[in-house]
Amino acid sequence: MSSSDSLDGLNCVVTGGAQGIGYATALTLARRRGAVAILDLDGELARHGAARITAATGARALGIGCDVRAQASVDSAIAQAVRHLGTVHVLVNNAGIMTPRLAPVADMAAGDFEDMLSVHVRGTFLCSRAAIPFMERARYGRIINISSVLGLVGVPFRIGYAAAKTAINGITRSMAVELARKGVTVNAIAPGYILTDTLRTRLQEGKLDYATHAERAPVGRWGLPEEVAHAIAFLALPTSGFITGAVIPVDGGITIRGDAGEDLGPRPTSMDDVQALFDRNP
Repeated sequence: MSSSDSLDGLNCVVTGGAQGIGYATALTLARRRGAVAILDLDGELARHGAARITAATGARALGIGCDVRAQASVDSAIAQAVRHLGTVHVLVNNAGIMTPRLAPVADMAAGDFEDMLSVHVRGTFLCSRAAIPFMERARYGRIINISSVLGLVGVPFRIGYAAAKTAINGITRSMAVELARKGVTVNAIAPGYILTDTLRTRLQEGKLDYATHAERAPVGRWGLPEEVAHAIAFLALPTSGFITGAVIPVDGGITIRGDAGEDLGPRPTSMDDVQALFDRNP
């Protein structure tokens, strides 16, 4: 690994890091020699994930229980990470929840809407607020927020999730301008349909149709958590310091497709070759 691809000497905090995109990100950062703190509502799962990462990579990793909606919990978790790692250089605001049920605006429970904002928006704010002073002191920081294609395009029956992810885009741009001359960059990744365990379950339950959403993407398939993780890891690198305020889709081209009905040819019949790229990674 070249020095330009390494996170050696950098300490990374990943919220919602015990599974899915969060865990793939924590593992990828560790493979690039970063030290990692996994924050998750399920503290036991976070500690188990950290142990797996250390076993797989030899990197320093710890798991911490944290409710990103609660300021005291966030402040305590960041303080624990600092005590164990020394400081915070990289923050990945990944913690989030899925839309509990698809509903038109008139039928959506106010509590469901508020939960979306509380976890995604308040959580991103509180975690950033707690980590930024350490980044400013170090004159180095990388904040990567997890948005969504639903924050970029209009999709019905998901107003809470769409509102939350759109707000994250605004937070990203505002913080990027505010922190740019303090050595801190702030960017967002907007994933499309990604084969996390949660979405695999929804596919199995018939709540989502793989073919329908794969066809929407010009590449003709869903993405893997590892593909999102590699984009996040790139933004965390010291050599990515000229990129800030960007909202980068990792979506197979969903957000750029104009005529969704145009025939683009046959879709891939397997993702084995893509998965193999990451399975080969030590």
